[in-house]
Amino acid sequence: MRRNGTTLTLGHLRRLRTFIPALFLLGLLALFLSGCDTDTPQNTFDPKGEVADKQADVFYWSMWPAIVIMTIVLGGLLVIMLRFRERDPEHVPPQVHGNTRLELAWTIAPAILLLAIGIPMVATIYDLGRPPSEDAFRVDVIAQRFTWEFQYPEYTDEDGKPLSVFDQSGFHIPAGREVAFYLHSVDVIHSFWLPKLGGKLDVIPGRTNVLWLRADEPGTFSGQCAEFCGLFHADMTMKVTAQPQEELDAWAAEMLQ
Repeated sequence: MRRNGTTLTLGHLRRLRTFIPALFLLGLLALFLSGCDTDTPQNTFDPKGEVADKQADVFYWSMWPAIVIMTIVLGGLLVIMLRFRERDPEHVPPQVHGNTRLELAWTIAPAILLLAIGIPMVATIYDLGRPPSEDAFRVDVIAQRFTWEFQYPEYTDEDGKPLSVFDQSGFHIPAGREVAFYLHSVDVIHSFWLPKLGGKLDVIPGRTNVLWLRADEPGTFSGQCAEFCGLFHADMTMKVTAQPQEELDAWAAEMLQ
């Protein structure tokens, strides 16, 4: 075959056919790695709290073995496709009818792997599912389309009414202290989620769900409703500021004035 003065041989075409899938795989890899950037407001790969950190550990425990297995399986498949692809239509390859040792190995090995991964996972899930501690800082969260309201029973005005703020102004929590969120919904099912601190948990009408989190250090963190709740669901965001207890007390006193 001749094109633009260059002769394309069968060997050239075969190499080109091998190069295109490799280029496609490199593009997929670049796309995959682009999602690993942690410098984004709601990235779970950048945990800033105890719960989020333990959840990330659970994810990594399952992710790395899965990546190793995927690499071995897909790599072996690629080698087989390229090395043993059909060249002679009349050739009949050797027929293999099973290997008892291999079959036992790929049955026992995954069972051992699942056991090794499952034990710390279950222990972590059980730990994170416990009730908040007795000295946890309480925040009552009221969700309604399409806003969040945050009430502080520990801070009340002269009439005994708790301090209340909305998501538009942002709410505050103490840094380094466990925070218990008591979740309520006025209308439909919502989902409370602060990715860098941990979560999420559904907010269900007629039911109070409790979620505890802790920010390791002062900072500002973004969150949102993670359950589709209506037309303006995307606007149901939130922002929390974690700060030392004395600064939180001063902020609450100023808000109550």
